[in-house]
Amino acid sequence: MKKVLLSAFLLAALQSNAQLYINNGTLYIDNGAVVSVAGNVESNTNIQVNGPTGTGKLLLNGTGAQNVNMNGFAIPNLEINNAANVTLTGAAKVSNNLNLVNGKVLLGSNNLSLANTATVTGQGDTRYIVSNGTGELRKEISAAGTYSLPVGNASTYNPVEIVQTGGTFSNAYVGVRNIEGKHPNAHVRVSEFLKTYWSLTSSGITGGTRTATGTYNNASFEVTAPGVEADIYAFNYNGTQWALGTAQNAANNTVSMNVAASGTQHLYGMNKFVLAVPKVFLQGAYNSSTGLMNDLLRTSAAYSIGSLPASNLLPLTDPYRTAPYNANFSHVNNANAETISSDVLKDLANPNDQIVDWVFVELRERSSNTVAPVIQTRAALLQRDGDVVDIDGVSPLFFKNLDAKATYVVAVRHRNHIGLSSNPATASSLGLQSTAIDLTTGTIFGTANTNYGVVNGKNVLYAGNANSNTNVRYGGPSNDKDYLLSTILGGNSVLLQSNVYSVGDLNMNRNVRYSGPSNDKDYLLSTILNGSSVVIKSQVLPN
Repeated sequence: MKKVLLSAFLLAALQSNAQLYINNGTLYIDNGAVVSVAGNVESNTNIQVNGPTGTGKLLLNGTGAQNVNMNGFAIPNLEINNAANVTLTGAAKVSNNLNLVNGKVLLGSNNLSLANTATVTGQGDTRYIVSNGTGELRKEISAAGTYSLPVGNASTYNPVEIVQTGGTFSNAYVGVRNIEGKHPNAHVRVSEFLKTYWSLTSSGITGGTRTATGTYNNASFEVTAPGVEADIYAFNYNGTQWALGTAQNAANNTVSMNVAASGTQHLYGMNKFVLAVPKVFLQGAYNSSTGLMNDLLRTSAAYSIGSLPASNLLPLTDPYRTAPYNANFSHVNNANAETISSDVLKDLANPNDQIVDWVFVELRERSSNTVAPVIQTRAALLQRDGDVVDIDGVSPLFFKNLDAKATYVVAVRHRNHIGLSSNPATASSLGLQSTAIDLTTGTIFGTANTNYGVVNGKNVLYAGNANSNTNVRYGGPSNDKDYLLSTILGGNSVLLQSNVYSVGDLNMNRNVRYSGPSNDKDYLLSTILNGSSVVIKSQVLPN
């Protein structure tokens, strides 16, 4: 394609099907004149119009894709009328007006700046600035006011409005990118969220306040049934942690937050939540020699880092929703089953983080020193070091659509252990940042050695609960010994069930047996009940 080279002259009108190339000259566009270019534009100097409010404009109206490289210099008035879109291959600035008639402007890695007096017209669902790379749409500001930034991603138009109140300005600007996809730092358990977020920067501003409001297209909304859009809240991510934004409006498809005077922040919409990392030990898996739990249900062989053990018995879906466990474990405010990837159960470089089993976690809210009703439950994963984590095997435990407060109580239960709970009298403060709740050393609700065990100074959930009720006992009605023999082993005292994921595997060694070496009946009597056939260990949780 040929180039039209311009040095220093006045144009009343120009129609060019070629490239417009300005090299060390000056292009003047007269009032009312139009320079129409169907090819690419490149300049190493500002394009000029007569007077500060001159109406002469550069029109990009090619039938194929066009590139613009202003090398950071300005175009006073720019009109886009190209369904094949315009791509910035160098930074550019619009000093008076950007008119979007047809098509989009793709930023790539380059910034498009709007002068402090510049306006944008014509923007809409098919006419906007696409932030498809690291480039920003920037608005220079020299005074308080309301500034609209017509950005979107490759799929949808998701503009931002900035309201600046007060402040002083020195070469100041606000910049925005609209990025497609779920936010990479959103928790794995978020189920109502936007499939887009905004990266906001600001510079040169002292004092005052800035509020950014992002408007999302309905196509940018993702929801996992039975969730609803009204559960989306505005969030601010500062590169390290989340904070709630200032407002959200599902009817208007908007989320808002305050923007700092400098730096980069992200505006996003998703469920509000609180996070916790309980720590517990299961007696049946606890190894007092190592201070860790054995993970024999996950692997019976030596570790091979990065591999899923062929001997794994742990299910990939919450076992507490299916028989026989669902008769004694009822989920609250958690309709969707937790499911994990098999990758979560692979051998890890840090063996302390290997998964031991699924546990059932109850989040409760204190109403008195002895009463804390369940408000939400989760099936979660237990690591060898006692950390209870979410379904990716590493993240803090996520409780959805809850507010930060200091009245939370956490109880942890297990399919063949009796549960334990933190003490409502010393309720925990949970919020958007992860809170550790160490039930292996902390103040537990109930009485040591009656309601929970103590091994080497560590609190443990008592094992031996073969019938998944609220106590562990060797004799008397509904005892675990008889349930083990009659129900699990079908009355056969010499039967060995090997390599099974079973409630009857009290010592969590992959086998269920009533007699013979390492049998579960003797473990129940000698280890859990200290040799007493009449002792009863009872679960006690806040009412």
